[in-house]
Amino acid sequence: MAAAEVCVVGVGYVGLIQAVGLASFGQKVECVDLDVRKVEMLRKGVPPIFEEGLEEALADVIDRGMISFTANVADARQAGLFFVAVGTPTSERTGNARLDYLEAAVSDIAGIARDGAVIVVKSTVPIGTCAGLQAKLDRDHPEKRLHIVSNPEFLREGTALKDFFNPERIVIGGANEAARERVQASYAAFADRGIPVILTDTSTSETIKYAANAFLATKVTFINEISDLVETVGGDIDQVARGIGLDSRIGPQFLRAGPGYGGSCFPKDTLALATIGRRHGVQQQIVETVIRINDSRRFRILKRIEAAMGDKLAGKRLAVLGLAFKADTDDVRDSPAVDIVHALLEEGADVRSFDPVAKFSVDHRGYRQCDSVAAACEGASAILVATEWADFKNFDFSEIESVVERRYIFDMRRVVDIGAAWAPRWDIERIGSPMQRATA
Repeated sequence: MAAAEVCVVGVGYVGLIQAVGLASFGQKVECVDLDVRKVEMLRKGVPPIFEEGLEEALADVIDRGMISFTANVADARQAGLFFVAVGTPTSERTGNARLDYLEAAVSDIAGIARDGAVIVVKSTVPIGTCAGLQAKLDRDHPEKRLHIVSNPEFLREGTALKDFFNPERIVIGGANEAARERVQASYAAFADRGIPVILTDTSTSETIKYAANAFLATKVTFINEISDLVETVGGDIDQVARGIGLDSRIGPQFLRAGPGYGGSCFPKDTLALATIGRRHGVQQQIVETVIRINDSRRFRILKRIEAAMGDKLAGKRLAVLGLAFKADTDDVRDSPAVDIVHALLEEGADVRSFDPVAKFSVDHRGYRQCDSVAAACEGASAILVATEWADFKNFDFSEIESVVERRYIFDMRRVVDIGAAWAPRWDIERIGSPMQRATA
């Protein structure tokens, strides 16, 4: 295989999609990850994450010889374009995004890169980070004329591959025009599709990413607050969401009542944006309120479950259906479902869970992950639907009526079919609706 012109450093949820996408366009891509086990899996065509269509796309580019994997960044020294997609987790001490992984990756790349190479930051980073990285490169490696470019991702876990091939916009920020154009050229396959390309500076690019995620988190939080109101005064929250979402100024996306946002992006990015604002003396009051409301939502849900259980959870067995923070992914980072599991265990409940893809373990004798809905629900006093998997939407709960302790469902995602033939025999409680008592 000829030397790769493109290198992707960090092959997780963002990096692997970027690498497979570019390789699908016919660009030779070298992928670098320090996790040797992950590298070995990828060489065998086994993706370490679950994304629809990813395994097939990965196999295709491997068969075509367009992608390779290594744990040594020096193997990519001939590349001219380095996409960096390493983690920037939140510091528990400061609330800032931690940059140590990013800084280490950029330093390693700078040590082996050829003259004029472009380092593209895909990771979500605080505003001003890329400018700081550029200043350090100019100071430490002036002879190489390396360039930093910001190119944030806007992928949704669960549809990430589809989103890569169908972007709504491409944002490229950098101080050097030629470097920006080189990054834009890597997306040449989109050139004739009229997809907007925003060429700007790094700070603007970084702000776009944070602002986009904060706005979406705000939409999630807004509809959840409205659902709490509808739950009390009456109405249909699904029709409310549809009624406002049909307004083109608002749009229907992210207007689904539920347990609150989670995952690897919204919690981290809203907290980082609020922290950046405070550090610069420009408090982000809307974002801070969104964070507070979202954090309290788990507590509100727990109180509703407790009320249904007679205010006592200790010793009760509860089934939690779904662990991933959303359907169609295996990601449990900051998942509302996982938070609920922890809260139930703290109250002394016996918890059994099931998720068709995601795995979660906790060192607690009161918790076990099962391999089927039926196994998780055996002996349960309550069934909590925590992730909107199609498996649960279409599940016939009459199949488990004989094994549960009580026929009670708390639907955090509003996916259970309350019009099904079995529904009248169950007590069903949903976010945004009062209890629907069994009538049969």
